[in-house]
Amino acid sequence: MTGTELRKPALVAVAFLVAMVVIAILLAGANPADIVYGIVERALFTRAGLLEALLRTIPLTIMGLGIAIAFKARIFNIGMDGQLIAGSVVAVVAAPLLPANVAGIVLFLGLGFLGGAVWGGIAGGIKARFGGNEIIATIMLNYVAVQMLSWLVRGPLQEKMRIIPRTDAIDQALRLPVLFDGTRIHAGLIVAVLAVVVVALAVMRGRFGYRLAVVGSNDHAAQYAGISPSRMAATVLVISGALAGLAGAVEVAGLYGRLQEGFAPGFGIAAIAVALVARLNPLLVPVSAFGFSLLYSGLGALARNGVVPFPLINIMEGAIILIFLAASIALRRGPGGMRGASANG
Repeated sequence: MTGTELRKPALVAVAFLVAMVVIAILLAGANPADIVYGIVERALFTRAGLLEALLRTIPLTIMGLGIAIAFKARIFNIGMDGQLIAGSVVAVVAAPLLPANVAGIVLFLGLGFLGGAVWGGIAGGIKARFGGNEIIATIMLNYVAVQMLSWLVRGPLQEKMRIIPRTDAIDQALRLPVLFDGTRIHAGLIVAVLAVVVVALAVMRGRFGYRLAVVGSNDHAAQYAGISPSRMAATVLVISGALAGLAGAVEVAGLYGRLQEGFAPGFGIAAIAVALVARLNPLLVPVSAFGFSLLYSGLGALARNGVVPFPLINIMEGAIILIFLAASIALRRGPGGMRGASANG
């Protein structure tokens, strides 16, 4: 399918989605122009909105990098939410055993990285050993992780008073320090920047990036070049899961200080949109993540102020993400099919 053939249905999709958003706003009794103004004003012209967006950008950047790596190899990891939970659980369970110093923080984040890698590796093993579909495997593992977290915070890991379904707080010495006084922006921002640099070098300059490109382009060419597609699939699911687990550990150490249900809602799906809009370019992932975070910041403020009901915010957020994705296809130049849009960037 050519770029021109892709652009026509994409433009139709954009128009349809825009119309649906407008209709939904009107049905809620709001003025679409006021909604747009409120989103832009809150997100771009208030200190609180910008800081909230920057805070959300941290985990979305780390997870978006994991999605970019997987999708470049045409491996569709839909299980980032489960991998984030797995990494967070491993880090919190081990937290009492860690030293209360900087080394402990590094170990805490490393354990989150390891936990996510193991959870991603389960799907990778199913894919490599049995040829299972990674989409189904990662989605089902999401459900397992969500239920596991629910059981843990109501059972063996519940706080000592046994009142609220959450864990006890981790040691303050294991919390990521705040970078700017008077804000909640923590050192996870540095972790996200380092992750961008490492992934960009690996994907754009290293041998690993070459292997990703070959596997993502053609399995037969990869085998001819001595690259095992199944082994590569397992590898990218492990790496992608590790980055999701790292994002979870960063959220716990930087913001929440403990495990609780729904502490990172919908980050996995949002990270997919972030990576696709960035066209799987690691250097553009933080830009895309910040853009989506600004959108979330503006929409959230409208809901909290009672301008629109919370369910409508979820509908609008999902529709706007789809509009971004459809528009990115519609604006593409030259030949290319869906592989170019979603796998190779």
